[in-house]
Amino acid sequence: MLSVYTHNRRIMQLRRIFDCLTDYYEGNNPFRSKSLLRNGREERGTLIRRQAFTKEQEDQLLAVLSDSEPDHKVMNKEEIRIVFIIGMFTGQRLKDCVLLQWQDIDMLRRRIWVKQFKTGKEVTIPIAPDLYEALLEAEKWKRNQYVLPKTAARYNKTNAEGKNVGNNVIDLDVLKPIRWIGLEPSVKVPGRKRKMVLYGFHSLRHSFASFCAEAGVPKAVLLSILGTDSKIADKYYTHVSEESQWKAIEAISSRPATSSREKIDRVLNLLMPDGNQPEHASNGTLQQILEILKEA
Repeated sequence: MLSVYTHNRRIMQLRRIFDCLTDYYEGNNPFRSKSLLRNGREERGTLIRRQAFTKEQEDQLLAVLSDSEPDHKVMNKEEIRIVFIIGMFTGQRLKDCVLLQWQDIDMLRRRIWVKQFKTGKEVTIPIAPDLYEALLEAEKWKRNQYVLPKTAARYNKTNAEGKNVGNNVIDLDVLKPIRWIGLEPSVKVPGRKRKMVLYGFHSLRHSFASFCAEAGVPKAVLLSILGTDSKIADKYYTHVSEESQWKAIEAISSRPATSSREKIDRVLNLLMPDGNQPEHASNGTLQQILEILKEA
């Protein structure tokens, strides 16, 4: 069984093919019917969503990619570590990170320019200190236009028919350290032929969005880096803080709402009028405290 997304994408592809054949085909486009498209709500209850890495998990990934454990072997391990660092500090997709070129990096101004392979959009991203150090390290093996020459060569590998086969190889390479830290990249879902991905390199893009949201970075700034009005951003910018909700209530109220901190301070002043030891609360004092706690 195909996912709703894959099913609808294939229907749209067939629709475009038949649209191109209108000069040679007299009938109506058989894929124009809206009834052929499936509703995304079908999977709402069972859909497995890609997970973001925590900061601790990202640190673990870099640790296992830096160690010399015999069980932690992957081709071009030093370059794979830097691929992860690029992903962590730019939020870009795997292909954009692996095929990053020196001509798109300004070490002096500390900025990176990326023309995304998937969307064609161009973004410019400041170079974080950790990424700057990684790029200095990569300069030591500089031999062509690619920041990661060995990994880029593997990614660009094609078979006898000219079809790219290297991208799948690199996909497998980046899954290894994820398994090393105890995470299972994909899970089996009933009713679906293929497993659904939980963790992969794309999880770094989710992490980037999550960390920006937690730090209060405006959504528009995040989108200027991710390069798209991504659903990823929507996922992490839907939560509203309690402080923001209080500001909204105060904005529409005739008098400011009493915050929890203000209530606590007023109760403490009643219990400790001299600011030292608490006094025995009289019935009148207790009544005042109750009134404070009832306030909006």
